Amino acid sequence: MPSRTNPKSIPVVRNRRPARRSLRRRLPGRPGTRDLTVGAEAIIRNACELLREVNPRELSLLRLARFAEVDRSLIRYYFRDRASLLLAAARHLFGRLKSRLDAAEAALADDPVAQIREFTTVLLTFQIEHPYFHRLMIDEVVNAPNKEAQAFFRLVTEQGTRTFRDLATAGRRRGLTRAYDGLFLYLALIGMCEFFVTGRPILKVAFGEDFDVTAANRQYQEFLRDYVIDGIRRR
Repeated sequence: MPSRTNPKSIPVVRNRRPARRSLRRRLPGRPGTRDLTVGAEAIIRNACELLREVNPRELSLLRLARFAEVDRSLIRYYFRDRASLLLAAARHLFGRLKSRLDAAEAALADDPVAQIREFTTVLLTFQIEHPYFHRLMIDEVVNAPNKEAQAFFRLVTEQGTRTFRDLATAGRRRGLTRAYDGLFLYLALIGMCEFFVTGRPILKVAFGEDFDVTAANRQYQEFLRDYVIDGIRRR
């Protein structure tokens, strides 16, 4: 591990079970007044915590109930079905990500290249913290059997596409970057961030089983920030 804290280093999600929130077990049936203190938000937070460890397709209501230490009927009281629960979890996670992106955009509003660098850091950091976020969106939200989920996915996609296309336009007009479609940069960043996490076995072969994860995260962040900007720089 590094001998001193690097403020630019990326937080690491270690392979341990996240601390459970204090949720009281209840008997099956419609929850009473006291049971409702274990509300929908607490269930969503637990679902997001569990999704840091398991692929979305492996998350069932029973598995979540055991993880959160509540009866499955309480989850069903708040959510119609598994699809509704996963949509709520996706909305919650996207809200966290969007708040970070909005903060970066506000802080660097006059510098499109600096925004892209910071967005790269935000997306990579979030991917490491929530390795299955994009799988949740692609595997579950897109395929959910309701129009609400489809509308949410379209909203998220349109916002990301518009943001990166606006950055591409701003960079080109200021002579900072060449002409390119911001959509492709958006897709490339998602892919490069996601595979860095899911491709961890490759790093274990390349660096050894006991490689310094924090150092590798930091080095990849620095590489990715430079790689992205070099790829769109005006020639």
